[in-house]
Amino acid sequence: MKINSLNLFLVLGLSLLLACTTTRDREVNDELSDFRNWVNQTTANISERTEEDWKRAKSDFNTRTRELDQKQEGFSDELKQDYESLKAEFRTADETYERNQRAARLAEWEQRLLGPYADKTTINQANVRQVYITFLENVRNQHKTWSNGDWEMAKMVLNSLNERKDEVDEGLNTDDEVKIKALQMEFRALETAGDLGGNN
Repeated sequence: MKINSLNLFLVLGLSLLLACTTTRDREVNDELSDFRNWVNQTTANISERTEEDWKRAKSDFNTRTRELDQKQEGFSDELKQDYESLKAEFRTADETYERNQRAARLAEWEQRLLGPYADKTTINQANVRQVYITFLENVRNQHKTWSNGDWEMAKMVLNSLNERKDEVDEGLNTDDEVKIKALQMEFRALETAGDLGGNN
């Protein structure tokens, strides 16, 4: 009789333990499934998201992962791997979003500073000097209110222009080379003066 009671107690104890484990596994699976759905929805069509919207998504990601990170000890190896993959997927989407934002901003600044030459395929050996002149005229007219971030964008436009010049300057005459060098130096002088002026 005692043996039967002991066996019954053990069976009940094991059943309860299995039920708890199964319930916990189900909860973990549900939470991970919810996170997976959130990642899939959030990273779909990221090019259409506004900056404010993406900031909220990143904040939401941090909150969700902070909570899940604390529960990770209870994950199976397979679930841990799945969870890490989902986090990596979001981070890749974030890098893509930031890259797209920089490219869009650069295109906007190229339009501001290069005007009709913003499409760099139109820049050739015959007009490259004029492009630098246009660039510096626009810099002179606009730079007084620039922040450090604006100067960074202007530098990116100049670097991009310098790259295009390197592609088309084979046999460029000396006068054009000298003028372009002078304009590049003037840009650096204006940038330095802007830094000293304390624009933020």
